[in-house]
Amino acid sequence: MNLAHYTSELVERLTLANRSESFADLFVVLLRELTKGAPVSPAALALALNWPVERVTAALEQAVSTEWDDDGNVLGYGLTLRETAHAFEIEGRRLYTWCAFDTLFFPALIDRAAHVVSRCAATGVPVSLTVTPNAIQDVAPAGAAVSLILPQETPDIRRAFCCHVHFFASVATGQKWAATHHGIEVVSVQDAFAVGRERSERLLRATCLRHPGSADHA
Repeated sequence: MNLAHYTSELVERLTLANRSESFADLFVVLLRELTKGAPVSPAALALALNWPVERVTAALEQAVSTEWDDDGNVLGYGLTLRETAHAFEIEGRRLYTWCAFDTLFFPALIDRAAHVVSRCAATGVPVSLTVTPNAIQDVAPAGAAVSLILPQETPDIRRAFCCHVHFFASVATGQKWAATHHGIEVVSVQDAFAVGRERSERLLRATCLRHPGSADHA
């Protein structure tokens, strides 16, 4: 596989899935608010973005798979308060992500290091690592891998992409699993992180946010 070409194509498709440049602002601010470990109200997002609350609500309703609580607050979108296979610990707070890839590029967007605890989708072997905005550390097992797929054109990014993106104990283990799953590529965690860096840089360039982390110091 030509990783550079695949990276470009994957990042392009994921960016298109966000539908608009203004959604990048909403997405990044939402991630930063969720790192506080509590549901996020549309009013809080509107204040952080300096948007009318109606604009925030409309954008969230168009974002397929947004997770809500009974009070109309956001529980998750990519980063979530609901338990998944991928624990994402920030400063002692345990959150979760929709997929393995999310864990690799969210730290750059929230300007925080995260300790990630997951498991091999094929064997159940624990997989853990620390992800900072600029690097990955303490990967265990050392040869851990990630599955990736080029998502089809759909607003439901969780179904089109996240449901297929897992950690594996090794590239070989992942490739054996991928042999029965159409369209899946398996790469090392290091290569997946490089793809994630491109993804986060593209997103931050699309935002009006100039200082990563500013939204969670309010």
